Order: sequence, then C-alpha cells, then structure tokens
Amino acid sequence: ILAIASWAGPLSRQVGTSVLEHAILVALPLTLALQWAIRSRYLSRRSGLASLAHDRVAFCALCLFGIALPLLLLSSYGPLALMFVAIWVGGTVMARRGWALAYALLLVAAVVGLEFELPAYPLLEILTAIILVAGVIAVRTGGGRSDEPAGRIGRALWAGAIGAALGGLLVGDSSLGWGVHGAFPALALLPSVFGSFWGGYHLWQFYDAIPRGMQGVGLDQANERDVSGAAMRIFLGSLLRLLGTTIVLSALVISVGEWTSGTSRWSLFVGFGCVALVTLLVNLLESLAYVRMALFAIVLSLVVEIVLSRLVIAHPTVPGLSLIVGASVGILVALPPLIRLLLRPGRILATSLWVQ
Repeated sequence: ILAIASWAGPLSRQVGTSVLEHAILVALPLTLALQWAIRSRYLSRRSGLASLAHDRVAFCALCLFGIALPLLLLSSYGPLALMFVAIWVGGTVMARRGWALAYALLLVAAVVGLEFELPAYPLLEILTAIILVAGVIAVRTGGGRSDEPAGRIGRALWAGAIGAALGGLLVGDSSLGWGVHGAFPALALLPSVFGSFWGGYHLWQFYDAIPRGMQGVGLDQANERDVSGAAMRIFLGSLLRLLGTTIVLSALVISVGEWTSGTSRWSLFVGFGCVALVTLLVNLLESLAYVRMALFAIVLSLVVEIVLSRLVIAHPTVPGLSLIVGASVGILVALPPLIRLLLRPGRILATSLWVQ
C-alpha cells in the first residue's frame, strides 16, 4: 500500500488524473473479486498452489477472455487497469508461495523508477511481466498433494461476489478522489489494513480453541449459549486489535499529513476503519458458510453508499461520509447473526466440520 500510494503522484502526472482514477475504479473491485475467489477455491487450502496448477488451463483462459480482452477494449484506461489487476493478483499468488518480500521489493523498485520519471507504461509493463512470470513459477513449484480437491466453484463465485462488493465499497464514494489527492486516500487506508491483519490473525485461534473447549461437553449442552466462552473472547479480542491499531496508526498518519502532500481529514480514516470492520465481519460469516448473509450485508452497504454519494451527498463537506454510512449499515446487518452464531460454540464447530 505504501508503494502504490507513492505511485499516485508520478502516474497522475504522466498518464493524467482522469485515466488513473478510472483505472483504479475498475481495477480495485476486480482485483478483490479475483483475490477472494482464488483464495476460496485454491489458496486457503494446504495444497492450494498444486490445485491451481491442476486447473491452470481453465484459469488462464478465464483470465484472458474474461478479464484481459474486455479491459483492453477500454481504450483510455483499460490497459492501465489490466496492469494493476495483474500486479495485485499476481502478488497474492507470490505471497502464498512465500515470496512476499520479493514482491514488495519489485513494487519499491517501481516507485524508484517513477520518482526518476521513467516512462510509466513501459515500467509497469516490465513489472507486470516479471510478476506474471514469477506467479507462473510459484504455481508450478508450489508442491503439495495435487490430488487434494480444490474448493467448490459455487463457493468461490459467492466469495468473488463478496470481494467485488467490497472493492465497490472502497471506490463507490466519489469524494475520496482515488488518484487525485496524491498519496491519499491510499495512505489513509494503511492503518485499517494493519488493524485488519492483526485482528484477522487473532481469529485463527478459532481452529484450536473451539474444539478444545468442547471436549467433554455432552450433545445436550453443546449448543447452549455461552457469553463468556472462547468464541466470544476471541472475537472481542480481534475487534479490539483491529480498532486499537487503526486508531493509533491513523493518529500517526494524520500527524505527518503535511509531509505527504495529502489531507489530514479524520473522516477518511473513520471510513476505512468502518470498511475494515465490515470486512472482518463478512469474512468471518463467509468462512463459516454463511455466504448469503455476508453478501447481503456488503451489497446493502454498497447500495447505501452509492445512493448517498450520487443522489444525496453529491459534494459532501466531509470526505468519505457516504463510505462511513454505507459501511456502518453493513456492520449493523452482519453483526447480529454473527453474534448469535458465536454465542453457540457447538454450532460453530459443527459448521466448521461441515465446511471442511
């Protein structure tokens, strides 16, 4: 995110602000849709790269005819959007292979090149080619048992729809000005992303704590409400980590706003914090097979945001206000069913076993 935030200024000077903004508006939802779908079907599994290698022909055909060619037809900003998608999704595959540091260094090298005013399109074309080649090598050398089945296609499509809606939520508020305000709003997204990672990492304890807590519990008691149980403790701990990290780092970024040629408006950080929270909630719902509820919550968020941004708040005095309201609606919709589920640890365990 730091590297891509650094791209905004040099890219807008070379390709034009309008082209950059439209490329981000297209690339971000498409990237999140692909990342969520690929994660659901392949990368979340132990031999995910081997499963992806098994489906490589179908996957490449989908990327070529379903994504690359349609984007290339968008004459002004399509090629740039396509390179963004390839760079971001390819980086996901590299990270899954364990090559995250190499991917980060490639992005930093692009920052250096753009700062030295190298031509943007040739530089990004070279970067895209390197990442695509590295992604292919990562898939072919991923190892693991190739006979392990991949995730269900239907489940991956649901996950992709959730990812697309989340991407739409990030770009649906026209007051954010992606590609217009230099390093912002991409830099303002950084605190909530750190908070999301720490909060999401804490949720991994579900896999061990829930089964261990159910040992010796009879079937007649397994589904009783447990307000102070492991599930609620882990969930609340995840929320505290997400919110605490976001607040502290947001204050830090705001304090250096004058040196980043951006804005220090608090509303951007509140908006992205709300997005991080609704993302965590719908992600947890999706992982527990409540995909329809997760999709309903995030789509409702997107609809509310677009209505406010386009019809009611055309020129808001508070940047990101539509994003805040839309994401808050999603939180209010997703939180009650998730809490009802977490209060009954037996149901969580049964659902997890069914999903696996």
